[in-house]
Amino acid sequence: MATPENSFMKSLFYGQIREEFVFPYPKVKTDTAETVNMIIDSIDKFGKDIVKASEWDEAAAMPREVIDQMAAMGLTGIGVPEEHGGLGLPQSGYARVMQQVASLDGSLAVTLGAHQSIGYKALLLFGSDEQKKRFLPRLASGELIAAFCLTEPSSGSDAASIQTRAELSSDGKHYILTGNKLWITNGEIAKFFTVFAKTIVVENGEKKEKVTCFAVEGPTDGITFGAREHKLGIRASWTNAVHFDKVKVPVENIIGGVGYGFKVAMGILNHGRLGLAAGCVGVAKNAIKASVEHANEREQFKKKIGEFGMIKEKISRMVMNNYVAESMVYMTTHLIDRGDMDYSMESAAAKVFCSEMLWEAVDENIQIWGGNGYMKEYPYERWLRDARINRIFEGTNEILRAFVALSGMQGPGQELAGLAKAIQHPLKGLGVVSDYAVRKVKQNVFGETITKSHPRLKKLAASLEEYTVELSQQVEVLLKRHGKEIHLKQFAQKRIADIAIDLYAMFCTLSRVTQVIEEKGQENGEMEIAIAEAFFIHANKRIASNFKSMDRNEDELMKLIAEKTYEKGGYPFDVFKS
Repeated sequence: MATPENSFMKSLFYGQIREEFVFPYPKVKTDTAETVNMIIDSIDKFGKDIVKASEWDEAAAMPREVIDQMAAMGLTGIGVPEEHGGLGLPQSGYARVMQQVASLDGSLAVTLGAHQSIGYKALLLFGSDEQKKRFLPRLASGELIAAFCLTEPSSGSDAASIQTRAELSSDGKHYILTGNKLWITNGEIAKFFTVFAKTIVVENGEKKEKVTCFAVEGPTDGITFGAREHKLGIRASWTNAVHFDKVKVPVENIIGGVGYGFKVAMGILNHGRLGLAAGCVGVAKNAIKASVEHANEREQFKKKIGEFGMIKEKISRMVMNNYVAESMVYMTTHLIDRGDMDYSMESAAAKVFCSEMLWEAVDENIQIWGGNGYMKEYPYERWLRDARINRIFEGTNEILRAFVALSGMQGPGQELAGLAKAIQHPLKGLGVVSDYAVRKVKQNVFGETITKSHPRLKKLAASLEEYTVELSQQVEVLLKRHGKEIHLKQFAQKRIADIAIDLYAMFCTLSRVTQVIEEKGQENGEMEIAIAEAFFIHANKRIASNFKSMDRNEDELMKLIAEKTYEKGGYPFDVFKS
């Protein structure tokens, strides 16, 4: 029977619920929790004594020694194994630390995250033992600060279109690296660069260009930096263009093998997105706290504004969505820490959900604070500006939605293609047809069953059972309708992705609240149960709307409006002109 063996979200696209992957909700190991809590205490003290977020934002710079101070606390080597001088925390511990750092300042979190979430992550995931011994101790100690060099002036989301080249020297000992990288966080302070460049590889006797990942240590001849970029938010972080002009890179600095750079880059970003998502949770907690304080203090019409229904709705939605986001983050870090899971879709889903959750939270916080929220006297407008990058960073949310949809549909698409061949050759393909038929009968007659959720949440579990089967059915309809052209159908992709993201969010929440009820009892879990039920109501409406819109929608009208607008170069109407 066709089914992915190690991916929860991919299984949903087959109409299957692998509940053993998400139940019970993961518990943090005692030793990890103790270590993380000690680090959090140090971070909070660091925040009070050292971090000057408003001043740094105004100056568009932070003191360089702040990085050294974070390094002294061990924060530059959170996930590096202890044998290489790091703290050796699992991904769940790393995410929790990044959540706390982000709550202090966005620029600080970006700087630290760029160093280790993506800057030297290639070494951790794909590096050789020799490479790890050579670089990781210095990266963990902060002696080397890392930067991730993928984006170029003509290459953003389309990573395969990069123009940077690396040519093997005549003696075969070095690659000569030339190209320009754009918007590189930590650019001018970095001494270790994870660089992606096109190289020539020979496959089946033919020469081809493929992306290769290089570890480049600086300073060295040929590496220069552009001026610091002036940004909307995260203004105190270092962001520069990095130029490589015939830089000699030893062949032993290739990470992951010649021609395997795209795989390396995707692996890095799948990991890195969880640090970003966790940071969103930390900042959203700040926004909730600020909103609650103001709601409890500000009086209008002889009432505290927190007594008004519209304010209650805003704050409850902020709490609900952040609880769900937090549930997704730490479910996904658990999948990573297992070491045997494909977590690529879950990571993308968490990044999309958390970044959009944070944007709503900081926006609503300003709304609750009113005019004061708009003033630089308060940090809230800075939180909004800093938050905006998260929907662009490490894969735009549009690209990640396409990734979720197409990755999920890939397996069912291959199954349908195999089924079509099997029907043409019935004797050879009997097993394929039989497996497909058995699965469809099982789904149509018996459906999918969740057995591990708490009985109190039976109705919530039932909706997930129904939607999971409906998702697989709708995917099959789309694949039969569009075939290989499905990769061009972004209206449909977005709807499928949004359904899948909501389903994953619901499963994470169901699992977490089940654990709460089992450990605390229903009365003590009243708030968590209310959060789960409220979120399911919101998500159910979105999912139902997306399913309905697959066939009844305004897609063609929207395409026409966009195309006409392109022709006219902008908004073409004016009531004062005929």
